[in-house]
Amino acid sequence: MVCFLVFLSVTKLLKMLINRSATSLIKNQCILTLVKYCASLSTNQNNSIKNIISSFPDSETRLLKVGIIGVPNSGKSTFINYLMDRKACPTSSKVHTTRFKTRSIFTEGDAQIVFLDSPGLVNENETKKFKLENSFLKDSKNVLQEADIVGVVHDASNVFTRETLDIKVIRLLEINKNKASFLILNKIDQLKSKRKLLDITRLLTDNCINGKPVLVPQLKRARHYMNKDIKAWPYFSDIFMVSSLTGDGLREVKQYLIDSARPAKWMFPQAVWTDQTAEIIIQNSVKAKLLDFLPQEIPYRLKPELEYFDLNDKGVITTVVLIKTPSARISKLVAGTEDGRLKQIIQSVREDLQNAFKNIVKISLIMDPPADSSPT
Repeated sequence: MVCFLVFLSVTKLLKMLINRSATSLIKNQCILTLVKYCASLSTNQNNSIKNIISSFPDSETRLLKVGIIGVPNSGKSTFINYLMDRKACPTSSKVHTTRFKTRSIFTEGDAQIVFLDSPGLVNENETKKFKLENSFLKDSKNVLQEADIVGVVHDASNVFTRETLDIKVIRLLEINKNKASFLILNKIDQLKSKRKLLDITRLLTDNCINGKPVLVPQLKRARHYMNKDIKAWPYFSDIFMVSSLTGDGLREVKQYLIDSARPAKWMFPQAVWTDQTAEIIIQNSVKAKLLDFLPQEIPYRLKPELEYFDLNDKGVITTVVLIKTPSARISKLVAGTEDGRLKQIIQSVREDLQNAFKNIVKISLIMDPPADSSPT
Protein backbone atom coordinates (compact mmCIF):
# COMPACT_ATOMS: atom_id res chain seq x y z
CA MET A 1 0.00 0.00 0.00
CA VAL A 2 2.85 2.36 0.86
CA CYS A 3 4.56 1.67 -2.46
CA PHE A 4 1.27 2.28 -4.23
CA LEU A 5 0.87 5.69 -2.57
CA VAL A 6 4.50 6.57 -3.33
CA PHE A 7 3.90 5.54 -6.91
CA LEU A 8 0.86 7.78 -7.22
CA SER A 9 2.74 10.74 -5.74
CA VAL A 10 5.79 10.30 -7.97
CA THR A 11 3.78 9.76 -11.15
CA LYS A 12 1.56 12.75 -10.39
CA LEU A 13 4.64 14.95 -10.03
CA LEU A 14 6.28 13.64 -13.19
CA LYS A 15 3.04 13.88 -15.17
CA MET A 16 2.83 17.55 -14.18
CA LEU A 17 6.40 18.09 -15.38
CA ILE A 18 5.64 16.42 -18.70
CA ASN A 19 2.74 18.75 -19.26
CA ARG A 20 4.89 21.79 -18.47
CA SER A 21 8.02 21.02 -20.44
CA ALA A 22 10.33 18.20 -21.42
CA THR A 23 13.07 18.81 -18.89
CA SER A 24 16.19 16.79 -18.21
CA LEU A 25 14.35 15.29 -15.23
CA ILE A 26 11.77 13.69 -17.53
CA LYS A 27 14.53 12.26 -19.66
CA ASN A 28 16.15 10.55 -16.69
CA GLN A 29 15.55 6.86 -17.31
CA CYS A 30 16.41 6.02 -13.70
CA ILE A 31 13.30 7.86 -12.51
CA LEU A 32 11.13 6.14 -15.09
CA THR A 33 12.51 2.79 -14.03
CA LEU A 34 11.73 3.60 -10.38
CA VAL A 35 8.15 4.53 -11.22
CA LYS A 36 7.60 1.33 -13.16
CA TYR A 37 9.12 -0.68 -10.35
CA CYS A 38 6.75 0.93 -7.81
CA ALA A 39 3.87 0.14 -10.14
CA SER A 40 4.91 -3.49 -10.36
CA LEU A 41 4.68 -3.79 -6.55
CA SER A 42 1.06 -2.70 -6.56
CA THR A 43 -1.60 -5.33 -7.12
CA ASN A 44 -4.22 -2.68 -7.83
CA GLN A 45 -3.00 -1.13 -11.07
CA ASN A 46 -5.83 0.22 -13.15
CA ASN A 47 -6.07 1.67 -16.62
CA SER A 48 -5.42 5.22 -15.46
CA ILE A 49 -2.12 4.16 -13.86
CA LYS A 50 -1.10 2.31 -17.02
CA ASN A 51 -1.94 5.41 -19.03
CA ILE A 52 0.31 7.52 -16.82
CA ILE A 53 3.18 5.10 -17.37
CA SER A 54 2.61 5.07 -21.14
CA SER A 55 2.73 8.88 -21.22
CA PHE A 56 6.44 8.90 -20.41
CA PRO A 57 8.35 9.61 -23.62
CA ASP A 58 10.62 6.87 -24.89
CA SER A 59 12.52 9.42 -26.97
CA GLU A 60 15.58 11.12 -25.54
CA THR A 61 15.19 13.99 -28.02
CA ARG A 62 12.75 16.85 -28.53
CA LEU A 63 11.46 18.49 -31.71
CA LEU A 64 9.60 21.65 -32.73
CA LYS A 65 8.53 22.54 -36.28
CA VAL A 66 8.05 26.30 -36.58
CA GLY A 67 6.11 27.73 -39.51
CA ILE A 68 7.27 31.29 -40.28
CA ILE A 69 4.91 33.47 -42.31
CA GLY A 70 4.58 37.15 -43.20
CA VAL A 71 4.24 39.53 -46.10
CA PRO A 72 7.19 40.04 -48.49
CA ASN A 73 10.20 41.86 -47.03
CA SER A 74 9.00 41.63 -43.41
CA GLY A 75 12.33 40.09 -42.41
CA LYS A 76 11.44 36.38 -42.13
CA SER A 77 14.70 35.05 -43.56
CA THR A 78 16.88 37.51 -41.62
CA PHE A 79 15.02 36.48 -38.46
CA ILE A 80 15.78 32.80 -39.11
CA ASN A 81 19.42 33.50 -40.01
CA TYR A 82 20.09 35.28 -36.74
CA LEU A 83 18.61 32.46 -34.68
CA MET A 84 20.62 29.94 -36.74
CA ASP A 85 23.86 31.94 -36.42
CA ARG A 86 24.53 31.37 -40.11
CA LYS A 87 23.27 32.66 -43.46
CA ALA A 88 20.94 29.72 -43.99
CA CYS A 89 18.42 31.77 -45.99
CA PRO A 90 19.58 34.23 -48.69
CA THR A 91 18.31 37.76 -48.07
CA SER A 92 18.13 41.04 -49.94
CA SER A 93 16.55 44.45 -49.63
CA LYS A 94 14.05 43.68 -52.44
CA VAL A 95 10.85 41.67 -52.21
CA HIS A 96 10.43 38.05 -53.32
CA THR A 97 13.96 36.91 -52.45
CA THR A 98 12.66 33.66 -50.93
CA ARG A 99 10.89 31.85 -53.76
CA PHE A 100 10.38 28.32 -52.42
CA LYS A 101 9.65 26.61 -49.11
CA THR A 102 12.83 25.72 -47.24
CA ARG A 103 13.73 24.08 -43.94
CA SER A 104 16.46 25.46 -41.71
CA ILE A 105 17.52 23.45 -38.68
CA PHE A 106 19.36 24.21 -35.47
CA THR A 107 19.99 21.67 -32.74
CA GLU A 108 20.84 22.63 -29.18
CA GLY A 109 21.15 20.07 -26.41
CA ASP A 110 18.33 17.56 -26.81
CA ALA A 111 16.12 19.97 -28.80
CA GLN A 112 15.93 20.31 -32.58
CA ILE A 113 14.13 23.33 -34.03
CA VAL A 114 13.06 23.12 -37.68
CA PHE A 115 12.14 26.44 -39.27
CA LEU A 116 9.74 26.15 -42.18
CA ASP A 117 10.35 29.30 -44.22
CA SER A 118 8.09 30.20 -47.12
CA PRO A 119 7.84 32.94 -49.76
CA GLY A 120 6.15 36.15 -48.67
CA LEU A 121 2.37 36.01 -48.86
CA VAL A 122 0.96 37.27 -52.16
CA ASN A 123 -2.37 37.12 -53.99
CA GLU A 124 -3.05 35.94 -57.54
CA ASN A 125 -2.77 39.43 -59.02
CA GLU A 126 0.68 39.94 -57.47
CA THR A 127 1.76 36.51 -58.69
CA LYS A 128 0.86 37.44 -62.27
CA LYS A 129 2.30 40.96 -62.04
CA PHE A 130 5.74 39.82 -60.86
CA LYS A 131 5.67 36.53 -62.82
CA LEU A 132 6.12 34.54 -59.62
CA GLU A 133 6.12 30.76 -59.31
CA ASN A 134 2.94 28.99 -58.19
CA SER A 135 4.84 28.13 -55.00
CA PHE A 136 4.12 31.66 -53.75
CA LEU A 137 0.44 30.76 -53.46
CA LYS A 138 0.79 27.21 -52.10
CA ASP A 139 3.90 27.03 -49.92
CA SER A 140 2.65 29.08 -46.98
CA LYS A 141 -0.42 26.86 -46.64
CA ASN A 142 1.73 23.75 -46.83
CA VAL A 143 4.16 25.14 -44.26
CA LEU A 144 1.41 25.67 -41.70
CA GLN A 145 -0.03 22.22 -42.23
CA GLU A 146 3.34 20.74 -41.24
CA ALA A 147 4.11 23.17 -38.40
CA ASP A 148 3.63 22.60 -34.67
CA ILE A 149 3.57 26.33 -33.97
CA VAL A 150 3.20 29.44 -36.17
CA GLY A 151 5.37 32.55 -36.02
CA VAL A 152 4.11 35.73 -37.73
CA VAL A 153 6.87 38.19 -38.62
CA HIS A 154 5.53 41.73 -38.87
CA ASP A 155 7.46 44.83 -39.97
CA ALA A 156 7.04 47.41 -37.20
CA SER A 157 8.94 50.05 -39.17
CA ASN A 158 6.58 50.32 -42.14
CA VAL A 159 4.39 53.34 -41.36
CA PHE A 160 1.79 52.28 -43.94
CA THR A 161 1.16 48.72 -42.74
CA ARG A 162 2.51 48.36 -39.20
CA GLU A 163 -0.83 48.90 -37.42
CA THR A 164 -2.72 46.12 -39.22
CA LEU A 165 -2.10 42.48 -40.04
CA ASP A 166 -2.36 41.60 -43.71
CA ILE A 167 -5.63 39.88 -44.52
CA LYS A 168 -3.71 36.96 -46.06
CA VAL A 169 -1.94 36.40 -42.73
CA ILE A 170 -5.24 36.46 -40.82
CA ARG A 171 -6.83 33.97 -43.21
CA LEU A 172 -3.97 31.51 -42.72
CA LEU A 173 -4.15 31.91 -38.95
CA GLU A 174 -7.89 31.34 -39.03
CA ILE A 175 -7.45 28.12 -41.03
CA ASN A 176 -4.87 26.95 -38.45
CA LYS A 177 -6.59 28.30 -35.36
CA ASN A 178 -5.97 25.03 -33.50
CA LYS A 179 -2.21 25.68 -33.57
CA ALA A 180 -0.38 27.97 -31.16
CA SER A 181 0.90 31.19 -32.73
CA PHE A 182 3.22 33.98 -31.68
CA LEU A 183 3.84 37.47 -33.03
CA ILE A 184 7.30 38.81 -33.89
CA LEU A 185 7.40 42.59 -34.18
CA ASN A 186 10.52 42.99 -36.31
CA LYS A 187 12.78 45.97 -37.15
CA ILE A 188 12.15 47.71 -33.81
CA ASP A 189 15.61 49.30 -34.13
CA GLN A 190 13.99 51.75 -36.58
CA LEU A 191 11.45 52.97 -34.01
CA LYS A 192 12.46 55.56 -31.44
CA SER A 193 9.30 55.45 -29.33
CA LYS A 194 8.65 52.47 -27.08
CA ARG A 195 5.15 53.79 -26.54
CA LYS A 196 4.53 53.40 -30.27
CA LEU A 197 5.50 49.72 -30.03
CA LEU A 198 2.91 49.18 -27.32
CA ASP A 199 0.26 50.93 -29.42
CA ILE A 200 1.11 48.75 -32.44
CA THR A 201 0.95 45.61 -30.30
CA ARG A 202 -2.46 46.62 -28.95
CA LEU A 203 -3.80 47.11 -32.48
CA LEU A 204 -2.36 43.91 -33.93
CA THR A 205 -3.67 41.72 -31.11
CA ASP A 206 -7.08 43.35 -30.63
CA ASN A 207 -6.03 43.96 -27.01
CA CYS A 208 -6.01 40.20 -26.42
CA ILE A 209 -3.64 37.35 -25.59
CA ASN A 210 -4.89 33.80 -26.20
CA GLY A 211 -8.28 35.28 -27.00
CA LYS A 212 -8.62 36.94 -23.59
CA PRO A 213 -8.85 40.76 -23.29
CA VAL A 214 -5.93 42.60 -21.75
CA LEU A 215 -6.79 45.45 -19.39
CA VAL A 216 -6.16 48.81 -21.05
CA PRO A 217 -7.39 52.35 -20.36
CA GLN A 218 -11.05 52.47 -21.39
CA LEU A 219 -10.69 55.49 -23.66
CA LYS A 220 -8.01 53.85 -25.81
CA ARG A 221 -9.94 50.62 -25.97
CA ALA A 222 -13.10 52.36 -27.11
CA ARG A 223 -11.25 54.19 -29.88
CA HIS A 224 -9.75 50.90 -31.01
CA TYR A 225 -13.05 49.04 -31.31
CA MET A 226 -14.64 51.95 -33.20
CA ASN A 227 -12.10 51.41 -35.99
CA LYS A 228 -13.86 48.91 -38.26
CA ASP A 229 -10.93 48.74 -40.67
CA ILE A 230 -8.59 47.24 -38.09
CA LYS A 231 -7.14 43.84 -38.91
CA ALA A 232 -5.87 41.93 -35.89
CA TRP A 233 -5.44 38.43 -34.43
CA PRO A 234 -6.48 38.06 -30.77
CA TYR A 235 -5.16 34.51 -30.29
CA PHE A 236 -1.39 35.04 -30.20
CA SER A 237 0.01 33.22 -27.18
CA ASP A 238 3.21 35.28 -27.02
CA ILE A 239 4.60 38.52 -28.45
CA PHE A 240 8.25 39.36 -29.10
CA MET A 241 9.74 42.72 -30.07
CA VAL A 242 12.97 42.11 -31.96
CA SER A 243 15.49 43.45 -34.39
CA SER A 244 16.77 40.77 -36.75
CA LEU A 245 19.49 43.21 -37.78
CA THR A 246 20.96 43.93 -34.32
CA GLY A 247 19.77 40.78 -32.55
CA ASP A 248 17.77 42.61 -29.87
CA GLY A 249 15.14 40.31 -28.36
CA LEU A 250 16.13 37.24 -30.36
CA ARG A 251 17.79 35.39 -27.49
CA GLU A 252 14.40 35.28 -25.76
CA VAL A 253 12.74 33.94 -28.92
CA LYS A 254 15.35 31.19 -29.26
CA GLN A 255 14.91 30.08 -25.65
CA TYR A 256 11.13 30.18 -26.05
CA LEU A 257 11.32 27.81 -29.02
CA ILE A 258 13.73 25.45 -27.26
CA ASP A 259 11.44 25.33 -24.22
CA SER A 260 8.44 24.65 -26.49
CA ALA A 261 9.99 21.59 -28.13
CA ARG A 262 8.22 18.33 -27.25
CA PRO A 263 9.54 14.75 -26.94
CA ALA A 264 9.97 13.33 -30.45
CA LYS A 265 12.60 11.95 -32.78
CA TRP A 266 14.68 14.47 -34.66
CA MET A 267 13.88 15.00 -38.33
CA PHE A 268 17.56 15.51 -39.25
CA PRO A 269 20.99 14.42 -37.98
CA GLN A 270 22.59 16.88 -35.58
CA ALA A 271 25.10 18.23 -38.11
CA VAL A 272 22.46 19.07 -40.76
CA TRP A 273 21.33 22.71 -40.89
CA THR A 274 19.27 22.85 -44.11
CA ASP A 275 17.28 20.62 -46.45
CA GLN A 276 18.68 22.49 -49.47
CA THR A 277 21.65 21.22 -51.48
CA ALA A 278 24.85 23.24 -51.55
CA GLU A 279 24.28 23.93 -55.24
CA ILE A 280 20.83 25.41 -54.63
CA ILE A 281 22.12 27.56 -51.76
CA ILE A 282 24.86 28.96 -54.01
CA GLN A 283 22.44 29.82 -56.82
CA ASN A 284 19.96 31.46 -54.45
CA SER A 285 22.71 33.46 -52.77
CA VAL A 286 23.83 34.81 -56.14
CA LYS A 287 20.22 35.74 -56.96
CA ALA A 288 19.89 37.60 -53.68
CA LYS A 289 23.03 39.64 -54.28
CA LEU A 290 21.94 40.53 -57.80
CA LEU A 291 18.74 41.89 -56.26
CA ASP A 292 20.78 43.98 -53.82
CA PHE A 293 23.27 45.41 -56.28
CA LEU A 294 21.13 46.05 -59.35
CA PRO A 295 18.38 48.64 -59.86
CA GLN A 296 14.69 48.25 -60.58
CA GLU A 297 13.58 45.15 -62.50
CA ILE A 298 16.96 44.20 -63.97
CA PRO A 299 17.89 41.46 -61.44
CA TYR A 300 14.56 39.72 -61.97
CA ARG A 301 15.56 39.18 -65.63
CA LEU A 302 18.80 37.36 -64.74
CA LYS A 303 19.18 33.62 -64.22
CA PRO A 304 22.19 32.22 -62.33
CA GLU A 305 23.15 28.66 -63.32
CA LEU A 306 25.77 26.50 -61.66
CA GLU A 307 28.50 25.62 -64.18
CA TYR A 308 30.99 23.94 -61.85
CA PHE A 309 30.97 22.68 -58.25
CA ASP A 310 33.60 20.88 -56.19
CA LEU A 311 33.83 20.04 -52.50
CA ASN A 312 37.21 18.77 -51.32
CA ASP A 313 37.96 16.58 -48.29
CA LYS A 314 38.55 19.69 -46.12
CA GLY A 315 35.13 21.11 -46.88
CA VAL A 316 36.43 23.85 -49.19
CA ILE A 317 33.98 24.70 -51.98
CA THR A 318 35.08 25.78 -55.45
CA THR A 319 32.31 26.86 -57.81
CA VAL A 320 31.60 28.74 -61.03
CA VAL A 321 28.20 30.34 -61.67
CA LEU A 322 27.02 31.57 -65.07
CA ILE A 323 24.68 34.55 -65.02
CA LYS A 324 22.33 34.22 -67.97
CA THR A 325 21.34 37.66 -69.25
CA PRO A 326 18.88 38.70 -71.99
CA SER A 327 21.51 40.73 -73.86
CA ALA A 328 25.17 41.76 -73.96
CA ARG A 329 24.07 45.27 -72.99
CA ILE A 330 22.57 43.95 -69.74
CA SER A 331 25.71 41.88 -69.14
CA LYS A 332 27.81 45.01 -69.44
CA LEU A 333 25.48 46.90 -67.10
CA VAL A 334 25.66 44.13 -64.48
CA ALA A 335 29.46 43.95 -64.63
CA GLY A 336 29.91 47.70 -64.35
CA THR A 337 32.92 49.78 -65.38
CA GLU A 338 36.01 47.54 -65.58
CA ASP A 339 33.94 44.79 -63.93
CA GLY A 340 33.85 46.85 -60.73
CA ARG A 341 30.28 45.98 -59.78
CA LEU A 342 30.78 42.30 -60.62
CA LYS A 343 33.78 42.16 -58.28
CA GLN A 344 31.70 43.67 -55.48
CA ILE A 345 28.94 41.12 -56.07
CA ILE A 346 31.45 38.26 -56.00
CA GLN A 347 32.95 39.47 -52.73
CA SER A 348 29.56 39.87 -51.09
CA VAL A 349 28.35 36.43 -52.27
CA ARG A 350 31.57 34.83 -51.02
CA GLU A 351 31.10 36.35 -47.56
CA ASP A 352 27.51 35.11 -47.33
CA LEU A 353 28.40 31.61 -48.48
CA GLN A 354 31.32 31.34 -46.09
CA ASN A 355 28.97 32.41 -43.30
CA ALA A 356 26.51 29.73 -44.38
CA PHE A 357 28.93 26.83 -44.88
CA LYS A 358 31.36 27.92 -42.14
CA ASN A 359 34.24 27.17 -44.49
CA ILE A 360 36.23 28.62 -47.38
CA VAL A 361 34.30 29.24 -50.60
CA LYS A 362 36.02 30.07 -53.89
CA ILE A 363 33.46 31.44 -56.35
CA SER A 364 33.58 32.95 -59.83
CA LEU A 365 30.70 34.67 -61.63
CA ILE A 366 30.69 34.77 -65.42
CA MET A 367 28.29 36.86 -67.52
CA ASP A 368 26.59 34.75 -70.18
CA PRO A 369 24.54 36.73 -72.75
CA PRO A 370 22.98 35.09 -75.83
CA ALA A 371 25.52 34.23 -78.51
CA ASP A 372 23.90 36.51 -81.09
CA SER A 373 23.57 39.46 -78.71
CA SER A 374 25.30 42.78 -79.39
CA PRO A 375 26.68 45.00 -76.58
CA THR A 376 25.23 48.11 -78.20
